[in-house]
Amino acid sequence: MLKSKAAVLALALGVVAPVVAPVVALAQSSPARDALKHACTGDYMELCSAYAPGGPEVEACFRSNMKNLSPDCATAITAYKKEQRATKRVSEAR
Repeated sequence: MLKSKAAVLALALGVVAPVVAPVVALAQSSPARDALKHACTGDYMELCSAYAPGGPEVEACFRSNMKNLSPDCATAITAYKKEQRATKRVSEAR
């Protein structure tokens, strides 16, 4: 039981964000990233757990299953992408 909880926690911390953001952004925590991890971990477990966490196969799996994602996960991905675009614009303006 403890191992499965640890696996889910590891997935929540490192699997979902690579699906929608560059590796550089992974080190940054934000409300949108936290929501993404919370909302999409179940989708990862259901749809893409055959692939190693954080790998390009997971990203491809999420993209190919976009219409099968839970509404909360899809909303969280959209919010995270908007946040990343805004952060990129601020960084480029400096």
